[in-house]
Amino acid sequence: MCSPVGIEEISSVTSKDRILLYLSDYTHVADRYELPSGLTQESIANGTGIQRKHLPQYLKDLIVTGLVVQRKAHVKGMKQRMNGYYLSALGFSKADEMRQSLSGVVVPVKFPNQVVEMPLNKIDEATSVHITFCDIVTAAVVNGSLDMESLEGIEVRRIADLTASDEATEAYRKALSTAWRDGKVTATERYLIDQLRETLKISEEEHRSLECEILRKLAEDHMEFRRIYRQVLEIALADGQIEGAEKEILNTLRRMLRVSGEEHEAMARELQTELFGPYRERNVGSTLE
Repeated sequence: MCSPVGIEEISSVTSKDRILLYLSDYTHVADRYELPSGLTQESIANGTGIQRKHLPQYLKDLIVTGLVVQRKAHVKGMKQRMNGYYLSALGFSKADEMRQSLSGVVVPVKFPNQVVEMPLNKIDEATSVHITFCDIVTAAVVNGSLDMESLEGIEVRRIADLTASDEATEAYRKALSTAWRDGKVTATERYLIDQLRETLKISEEEHRSLECEILRKLAEDHMEFRRIYRQVLEIALADGQIEGAEKEILNTLRRMLRVSGEEHEAMARELQTELFGPYRERNVGSTLE
């Protein structure tokens, strides 16, 4: 049996090492269409105690060295595709080596009435909940000590952190959608969005993913709006005249559906050709104010 040692030995575990230990709990994911939610940057940061602003660089280094694989995929519980991260075969080998070298390390664990020296690989068995090997190592590194009460609260805190993060993401999504509602973002709106992103601690990756999702939805909506407007315009042009109430309705509908004047004129010309032939001209532009 190993001789008892202090927390100092565990404290030497680096941030990159903690990432490898954390990801080693996720096996057989390389060929999965949908990745577990625990493989996003947000979850990795929460599970390893690493600040979000530093995590991308650590992951990049691990990817370059062939220990971690990055893949954009559907992630459980997420509306949009995101980057997921998991270990390569080399990464699993490295993580196993670390786990074996640390498992027998004996550390003092504080209980309510006493301090007990325990090997790291036996601490989970002493808890009333399940905690991972990475949870134990992270607690030792971040807190500088191991307290059983704190260890047993890890899962509760993790759920609370993820809930708060989900709420922050939803609030940011709504703000970003509002900024993009007219198809463009002004310099002032961009500044306010950047300030909100910093306040809510939204990562650059998550921002890009949300913005792509919003822009894709806007494009899809605009195509549908154009289709609806074209159908109404075709009915209005059927008798060759657009006057009075028809003109007012078209102008109102065009503003509501965010159809530009240029788009209206292009559709009107196409419909004119379809309805009357290429040689018969109509004053189709008169629907515009």
